[in-house]
Amino acid sequence: MWTSFERHILVFYRRQLLNTKRKIFFIHYLPLIIISLYLIGFYIGVIFFPSCQNIFYSNELECGSYPCYQDITWLNTWDYFVNGVLCNISEAFFSIALLLRTIWRKFISTSHFQWKKYRKMIIQLLSISALSLSINLPQALIVFLQSQPNMSNFGSTIEPYLFYLTTYVVLFLPFICLGFLPELWPQSFFSHQRRRVAVVPMTTTACA
Repeated sequence: MWTSFERHILVFYRRQLLNTKRKIFFIHYLPLIIISLYLIGFYIGVIFFPSCQNIFYSNELECGSYPCYQDITWLNTWDYFVNGVLCNISEAFFSIALLLRTIWRKFISTSHFQWKKYRKMIIQLLSISALSLSINLPQALIVFLQSQPNMSNFGSTIEPYLFYLTTYVVLFLPFICLGFLPELWPQSFFSHQRRRVAVVPMTTTACA
């Protein structure tokens, strides 16, 4: 989510907001530190120091399918809505806003807006967001609705598939990033391919 928002700063306000080390720390590093500390602290608190008692079944394959804090309505709602649904919706909003804003700036572009400089970064962000949102947002919405009263069976057929598909987001992410960084591609492989298809001129000798 923060990456989607920060792209607006990098593309449109880089000179104004990231021109000193102090601004770079407060605008780039500090939000990432706060978000990381919040997530680490939240899940350490609810998993290792819960206000309830976890129950484990040693004779079953899943001895504890979910932590007991998910049985606490307000805490479970906060987790799935704020940490899940809201983050995904915000990511979608900022990504779409960046796309529309970029198209508009390109339409009325002047020499001050360097479209080619930011095109790769924008396309990369939108591709990453599309991969993440296509799987994470439906899964987060379904789980959030299932936590509400009288809706425990909502999307029960498709939810297990989405649950396991979320693991593929992390697996596919490096390939998407690599696809937009041709300078990291194995140059020796492509050079070898080019050498194989090179056309060599042929000379003939006429004998008298």
